[in-house]
Amino acid sequence: MRHIYKTLKGFLSLIRHYDTFIGAKTYYPTCERKNKFVIFLDQLYIVCKYGCAEPFYFAYGFDRIEFTREKMCSEYIIPYNTFQQRINYLNLNNPRYDDAHKHLTGRVITADKFYFSIFLNHIGIPTPNVYLYVKDGKPLYVADTYKIDTVGSSKEQILSFLNYDMDAFAKPSDGQLGNGIFALKIENGIVYVNGEVEKPEIVADMLMSADYLVQERITQHPTISKLCSSTINSIRLQTVMTKSGDVIPFGAILRIARDGSPVDNWAKGGIAVGIDMDKGKLKSIGIIKPEYGTSTYEHPNSHIKFDGYDIPFYKDAERLAIKIHKTLYRCHSIGWDIAITENGPVFIEANGLWKISLIQAANGGLKKIEKYFYE
Repeated sequence: MRHIYKTLKGFLSLIRHYDTFIGAKTYYPTCERKNKFVIFLDQLYIVCKYGCAEPFYFAYGFDRIEFTREKMCSEYIIPYNTFQQRINYLNLNNPRYDDAHKHLTGRVITADKFYFSIFLNHIGIPTPNVYLYVKDGKPLYVADTYKIDTVGSSKEQILSFLNYDMDAFAKPSDGQLGNGIFALKIENGIVYVNGEVEKPEIVADMLMSADYLVQERITQHPTISKLCSSTINSIRLQTVMTKSGDVIPFGAILRIARDGSPVDNWAKGGIAVGIDMDKGKLKSIGIIKPEYGTSTYEHPNSHIKFDGYDIPFYKDAERLAIKIHKTLYRCHSIGWDIAITENGPVFIEANGLWKISLIQAANGGLKKIEKYFYE
């Protein structure tokens, strides 16, 4: 009865959100495509089989003629919503392979960017330096480099911090999808937010509006900067820990910003390009969130073609991610955000609530790793 109800609900959602599930734009305009009726039947099949439609049907390229229903189901992890719930369950609860401390979870370290920076520093992993951490509207941590007023109000203390020259990024400690991030530069007493002059009082209010972390701006490798120099273009690398404690890397993309954007996040219009993990080179196609476009084979501003573009130090980044994940043995799976500098990888943050959709859209089906989430 429950499955019937779920199927009916999925069918109604399919009809209600026609533009998303059936009538969306293709990501592969040069390929032979299915007609709308066949697409509807595909989605109806997925609803009947799994209880809900696949919102990334077009991003995965399922509208191409060669994608039979058997191929979709055997090569791709679908539907997105069901698997996402499984990821969240495993990373919000203690992994089954550790029964000794059922009340604990490792995700608290990755979820809090301040905690995570302390952890990485302790085990000797390159990560951006923290200049300031504002917790509950008050400065909780200030780097020794900055001698600030510790007697006045919280705002006066932050204004004292904003007197120093710096080139940094500010972001909510528990933020997601690039929300709330801004570039912060102070030069000769003038404060810039995302390149625009701003009053220090307003910036102080911004930093007090949430639990904000101010970190140094790192300088990315020139090869990566050529793609887009307005912000850090980061690698998103996925790893999963098996029941036996082995860590397996299984999907990677390079997130590339558009010119002028302070962030590279896909949710903010960035481009996601799959990485050939054996060669450490980009794949041919870049995937864009529907409201910003569909797909591209070159960067829209720099016009650099993605296919075969070298990612310096990629294998070093992969090896370090495996090493760190083994120390975070209470985390089942992690999405790593990694910058590449001239000296090698720098780990920006780790995400327990990562999403399968973009990794599959940029790399193809990842059905082979699904077993690690249900063993």
